[in-house]
Formats: sequence, C-alpha cells, structure tokens
Amino acid sequence: MPKNKLPKDVSKLSLRPPLVVQILAIIGYTGFSIPVAIIAMGEFGALGFVIVLFIIWGWSEVLNLGTKPTMNDIVDRLRPKTDEAPVSDTGNASFDAYKSELLTRLEEEQKTFKTFLARLRDAKDKTEFDTFMEARERVAQERSPTEPA
Repeated sequence: MPKNKLPKDVSKLSLRPPLVVQILAIIGYTGFSIPVAIIAMGEFGALGFVIVLFIIWGWSEVLNLGTKPTMNDIVDRLRPKTDEAPVSDTGNASFDAYKSELLTRLEEEQKTFKTFLARLRDAKDKTEFDTFMEARERVAQERSPTEPA
C-alpha cells in the first residue's frame, strides 16, 4: 500500500492506547491528583476547591481512554476551530454575487491592513534599534578617552 493512501476501511483504525498504558495513566493520575487535592483544600481554601473541581474534570478525560473514537471524532479534532460559517448559496443570484464581491473586497482589505501593520511594526522596530545604537555609541564615546589629533 502506498504511504500517502488511507486504508479503505478506516473504521478499523484505532487511536486508543494499549491497556497497559491506560492502566499506568490512571495510576499516575491518581497518584498525582489525590495529594494535590488534599494540599489544595488545606492550603488554599476556596481556590483549592476550584483546583479540586479541575482535577475531577480531568478524571473524566482519563476515564475516556477506553472509548474508541470514531473517524468523525478524529477528523473534528484535526480541523481548525474557526467561527466561520460554511459558505452557501441563498438562491438569490444578485445577492450571492454581491456577497462574494464583498467577501473578496474584505479579504483584500484584510491583506492590505496586515501588510500595513507589518510595515508599521518594522518601522517601530527600526526606530527603537536606531535609538539603541545611538545610545550605545554615546556610551562608548564617553568611556573612550578622546585624544587630540
């Protein structure tokens, strides 16, 4: 099978770790979480209670090691999390044309603005560097004895 091709039956793929790894993870998490919970409650009071709640939430993640993720779960984890809604046609051709034109214009403006910000940052960095170098030269000139020619 070529390296870049997925097997035809992807439902047989498993990302679940071996049973030994699962058991060691639960033992390690228990050995860590119980002392932390006791110390947090004793030392930090209300903040300790929040820490304990966080640890309990972490237990749900540890105990989910036994569940077999579906291919959709795997793909969802790999997808970037964005707030963008999927682009769809409304059925109104003139509105769709206006929308696509507007989106294209906004993307161009965004690129232009990002370029402007990059130039602005570069100019600020150059100004700060020039100021630093001038101050360094002044200090170097003050330290070195000036000899008449």
